[in-house]
Amino acid sequence: MAYQAKRHQPNNHRGYLPMENAIARKLDPPEINPIEIESVLLNRLASVGQKSYAEHMGISESTVSRRKAEGYFC
Repeated sequence: MAYQAKRHQPNNHRGYLPMENAIARKLDPPEINPIEIESVLLNRLASVGQKSYAEHMGISESTVSRRKAEGYFC
């Protein structure tokens, strides 16, 4: 009789998380590190080129350079 009782336990008693917890964990926002964000932005700026970025944004290349120095992309 004890064996049958164990066999018919719901999944959450076998070590599985209830569906609500799994969904909530998946929807949690990722932890964002500002230094990593700045690094990604500066790497992408370097990959497209400062001049082409400035032309696309409608600003001068010196403005882009100044913004990089001032930490604008942080």
